[in-house]
Amino acid sequence: MPPKVTPRTKIAGAHQQNLHVKAGSRLSGSKPLLAHKRLYVVLALAGVLLASDWLPATSYLGSLKAELVKHSAVIANLPSGFVLVLLAAIGALGYVAATTGRPYLVFAWNCFIKPFLKPKAAGIDSEEHQKRLEQFYEGQADVYDITRRRLLRGRSTMLKLCAAQLRQYYPCHFANDFQVGKSGETVNDPAGLPSPPLSPSFLAGVDKRFAWIDIGGGTGENIERMNAFFPIRNFDKVYLVDITPSLCEVARKRFERLGWTNVTVLCMDASKFEIPKEDGQDLEIALITMSYSLTMIETYYPIVDRIAEVLAPSGILGIADFYVSAKRSADPTRQLGWFMRWFWAIWFDQDNVYLSPGRREYLEHKFKTVKALNGLNQFIKPFVKIPYYVWVGAQKDATMPTFALEAAAEDIRNHDDPEVSDDDEELKDASASATKPAQPAAAKKVPASVTALATVSADHVHGQGFRWRQPFDPKLIDKFSTYIYAFTWEDPRVDLEFLDLKPSDHMFVISSGGCNVLEYAIKVGPERIHSVDLNPCQNHMLELKLAALSSLAYPDYWRLFGDGFIPNFSTVLDTHLSPHLSPFAYHFWKQTAGFNSLLKTGCSGLAIRVFQFVIRVRGLRPVVERMCSANTIEEQNRIWLEELRPHFLSKWLIRILNNDRFLWGALGVPPAQMQMLLEEGSAYEYCVNTLDPIVASTHLRDDNYFYYMPLMMKYNPNAKGNPAYLTEEGYNLLRAEPHRLDAIKIHTDYINNVLNEQVADGELTKVILMDHLDWFSHEDAKTEIMTVHKKMAKGGYVFWRSAGKLPWYNEIFTECGFEVEKLQVREAGNMYIDRVNMYASFYRARKL
Repeated sequence: MPPKVTPRTKIAGAHQQNLHVKAGSRLSGSKPLLAHKRLYVVLALAGVLLASDWLPATSYLGSLKAELVKHSAVIANLPSGFVLVLLAAIGALGYVAATTGRPYLVFAWNCFIKPFLKPKAAGIDSEEHQKRLEQFYEGQADVYDITRRRLLRGRSTMLKLCAAQLRQYYPCHFANDFQVGKSGETVNDPAGLPSPPLSPSFLAGVDKRFAWIDIGGGTGENIERMNAFFPIRNFDKVYLVDITPSLCEVARKRFERLGWTNVTVLCMDASKFEIPKEDGQDLEIALITMSYSLTMIETYYPIVDRIAEVLAPSGILGIADFYVSAKRSADPTRQLGWFMRWFWAIWFDQDNVYLSPGRREYLEHKFKTVKALNGLNQFIKPFVKIPYYVWVGAQKDATMPTFALEAAAEDIRNHDDPEVSDDDEELKDASASATKPAQPAAAKKVPASVTALATVSADHVHGQGFRWRQPFDPKLIDKFSTYIYAFTWEDPRVDLEFLDLKPSDHMFVISSGGCNVLEYAIKVGPERIHSVDLNPCQNHMLELKLAALSSLAYPDYWRLFGDGFIPNFSTVLDTHLSPHLSPFAYHFWKQTAGFNSLLKTGCSGLAIRVFQFVIRVRGLRPVVERMCSANTIEEQNRIWLEELRPHFLSKWLIRILNNDRFLWGALGVPPAQMQMLLEEGSAYEYCVNTLDPIVASTHLRDDNYFYYMPLMMKYNPNAKGNPAYLTEEGYNLLRAEPHRLDAIKIHTDYINNVLNEQVADGELTKVILMDHLDWFSHEDAKTEIMTVHKKMAKGGYVFWRSAGKLPWYNEIFTECGFEVEKLQVREAGNMYIDRVNMYASFYRARKL
């Protein structure tokens, strides 16, 4: 009997169904209300004790209460528990006020009481502004640091981001004489750095003298903190510029204590700053920071303009500060509700702190955004949440060579052109020593063979965050709170068997978890790989893998992706990964850095957690471990059939898998594709036909990471069949030949939009559509297939998998000028087709 073909007239495509990736799939975040059960029990017991009269009259506390009643009749009517707690609270407050609480009392007096007792200076010129700030800080200068650590969030993050970005272009030596670029180091304590291995980039000259200006640096704590991330001895000069005399005096004493002779404290208006003549005119301002000072400056245009004048072309500007968003923001990650916008603007205005959005908008108008983070400081959990941001920027017009130079040089070598010019020879030399400092772009003449190539990187000096990622519409961020897949569920071994991939190929693939994109880059290294996904978070995952390849030593790289967890991931993100991530990718990973296993994250992580729950509840962990460590396939299959299969294929678990919401939210299977699955048989038959052949045909321990990892919650470091990007050989190859990564362009948009706007007609030679055409309506599928045909070279191939044995859209390929060929079909006598085995068929079409 021929397989059924589903009519598409009554089935809406996934886009038309407006399916979003949302609930139940976040990596981390606030806990649900019921997660605090212990707290509720404690509060209930405390309420009972407070409301009851449980003190025996003959006890010491009972006699104490009787004595108090003599002085105040009101106490006689209060419960004993309440009286006891009240006395304890009074005693505790008195003790705290006299010891550790003193700084906070001084802070409260100076911030909330003293300002209303004396008239403030009312002018906006420098002198009046200085008087107003001095009046506010003079009584609390000595307690400023200890009282601001919880209030002023993001300062260390800002410094780590600035340090990581600086280390890409300026020499940095650490106390143990460790220099950026030394290989073989691992991240044991990221805050203390060893630094990341040198990324394959064109660095600035190492002989320049460079300086840092900390504007509004106050007591100098930021400069002392920075010493852990970019040791202060590396700067020829550090200038702390602040207009408040009392804070400057604290800073001077700090640096005298530390013995830092290259740090100068200047008590002045920062808008009038100039490098002192005695420090020389060749001093380059490599870094300018403002930590919670921009919002305190009355007229901010002059200071921002002055920063733009003095910051070096390769310099970095770092800001950490409070903020409120505009009513409507183009960046959804910074948007605040009306109450937050109004309340915090009015609250801080009382202390002459101005949170108007215009300050940040003017920064972004004058400078290029390198990294940005928008957060909420939970100052008093769970009620008080103060919005703050961290922003790192650079001069807009500063440019340097792009990574396409290296790819072009490799192209020259591969083609062995007999007529290589002197310029091409120079380019070869530059590419061969990619890990050594090189001269800026202006010093090199780019040969025609290079300019003909499409560039991958932005050509900005700090554009490395856009080495792979292409700009996209931020509106998409609101539709996706996380990715569906942390790893790709398509077997690249079978892909490569049929792809006939060549180094000259131009591929178009769907990003998914990014594993297969890296597999193609390692095994062959195509000239171009267009990687596309509508879900920004899915592309954030691919970016994370690319950034880790570029910045982490292999042991740490394995910890993150092989074991699924690296200690202090949030810090590693700042100190190592951040220079290689685009701003939105960095923001996503910073906000979701609290995971305990990367392998359990995303929507597919929900399915993994369900199976892990079954294993835990039914006590199957020893059985799973025996199956996944079995020496032979026969032993593995026996354990499956006799001990695990009855649990994993139970009726109630099949019922869960047969639910539309679970299928979409956990496995990324929309209703349209589910209908195709059910036409081939029941949900139970689908599971049996998928899992039984897998266990009977592949060795999980050595050769099937698709199932070993979800069962064991890690990859097997000794397995022969691991993803190529996780192997040390694959890692070393990609680092030694960076053009393989530079071929990747990451697009975040609908496939048709990318094809029409980012791909030339006739450019593509290999297109891999995975299974996503199963999701479409007939109209959507035909539109996409026609566009693919237009962009493909004659003789190019399109590949797809499907939940159906004979997908309904095969006919559309034929109508549009393709010759369709069946590669694999899961049917009687051949139920195992690859290591995933979830799809019923695998097809290829050639453009005629």
